[in-house]
Amino acid sequence: MNTPAHAIANLLLFGKTKRERYPAAIILGALIPDAPMLMFYIWSRLSGHTEKHIWQQGYFDPTWQALFDAFHSFPLLAAAWLICWHLKYTWMRIFFASMFLHACFDFPLHHNDAHHHFFPFSDWRFLSPISYWNPEYYGNIIAPIEVLMVVLGSLWLLKTTAQVWIKRSVLSILALYLAFAGFVMLVWA
Repeated sequence: MNTPAHAIANLLLFGKTKRERYPAAIILGALIPDAPMLMFYIWSRLSGHTEKHIWQQGYFDPTWQALFDAFHSFPLLAAAWLICWHLKYTWMRIFFASMFLHACFDFPLHHNDAHHHFFPFSDWRFLSPISYWNPEYYGNIIAPIEVLMVVLGSLWLLKTTAQVWIKRSVLSILALYLAFAGFVMLVWA
């Protein structure tokens, strides 16, 4: 899933009670797993690398992959969640649960760009038969479903959420998502 889509999906799945009490933990937990990729992309572009080099070579550099994988690791995220549960750090527990949910969504939606979800204990990657973006693996079907989910989910959140700042956050995430979709169409399509 595209990064902003994770925030909308997680807000929906955590339910109204947790969404109203811990919206920042849910949103940040949904977005943070892809922060290393954003850093990688910005660094690569500032270094003068082409889109082709970035996504066909640089992305698969072992150092970058280890960083990406650490933020999508089921064992590391589960351990962080357990520590926060034991220490009764509710906000951080929700944050790590949201990160874990992000990783769960990524697991079945990546093919050649799959993460090592059991890092650092295994180099195994699940090469899903479907991809959220790659048309060779049904990305041309999954991507419109994701767009529909984000738009309808955002509308639902706007309708059912009472807190103004959460509504503003949802609108900001939706705007970011649509801007990113435009960027993809201009640069990568």
